[in-house]
Amino acid sequence: MSEEYTKTPNMEKEILQRILIEYLQETVAKIRTIAAQGGGKKILGSVIARPDDVEIEIDPVGEVILRGLLEKHKQSATIFSEPENGDIQVGDKPDFYGALDPFDNSILFLRGFEHNWYTVLSFFDKERNFLCGGVGDILNEKAYISDGMTTFLLGLRDGKKTILHPSSQRTLEGSLVLATYLMSSQYSSKFLDVFGGLIRSMHPRALLYPYGGAHLYGYLAAGNVDAYVMFDEPRSEIDPGFGIAKAAGCLIGEVDKEGNWKDYEFIPGKQHDKVDFFIAAANPELRDALVSYYKEVSKS
Repeated sequence: MSEEYTKTPNMEKEILQRILIEYLQETVAKIRTIAAQGGGKKILGSVIARPDDVEIEIDPVGEVILRGLLEKHKQSATIFSEPENGDIQVGDKPDFYGALDPFDNSILFLRGFEHNWYTVLSFFDKERNFLCGGVGDILNEKAYISDGMTTFLLGLRDGKKTILHPSSQRTLEGSLVLATYLMSSQYSSKFLDVFGGLIRSMHPRALLYPYGGAHLYGYLAAGNVDAYVMFDEPRSEIDPGFGIAKAAGCLIGEVDKEGNWKDYEFIPGKQHDKVDFFIAAANPELRDALVSYYKEVSKS
């Protein structure tokens, strides 16, 4: 006679972590194969509220893999994805939510740049609390992962784990590494209007890292980037990855016109909305320095 049992929250979390790792391994391998064969570049359509972006054949690869894994592990979930009609619904009532960017920086892929190819996925419980998430580095076959407690770099081939820690940079001076997305005038013009003076006065060893998106949270968790600043940031570029950096100790939030801070929250189904002014910083001191700079510039 079989014994009946109820799955505990820890058991459920272990299943999600297993799905996360399998997703990263399978998606990275599949995309690498498609890219090596020269495929994946056909344009399928536009992205909602994103005139700077398009959906291409490489984007649905991760969505198909994730749906299969959820069905394989018998999980009911709603996954919110970036492309139009990309959301995944498995089961009648979701036990948890997911946020997915199946291929971050697809514009670079489309243009033939072998640079910054990522896939990003996070899971949240029904109360919208972060459970686990990962940023899959497709070209280097590694992943930045948080299980909600520990954040680490995982070799997808050798399984090697390295614990990650955010940067200790606490001011806008010295060797600051500030990230923002500069490849589209839709974002760069607003950033330069406000932070142009800061960029012109940066220390020679400081870096303006000109990329953005869901993969940046792996760099924040690992201490490669000190802060990420964006105007009109799509929530679809935040939701899949922010929990990884936040779990590592970073501050993630939005700032209103008066300079008031509000912690960022995952809201199911709102991935096509935008945040007017968004900051992700390695620590409170650096966050406060960026907000103070913004308030000073706004007065002039």
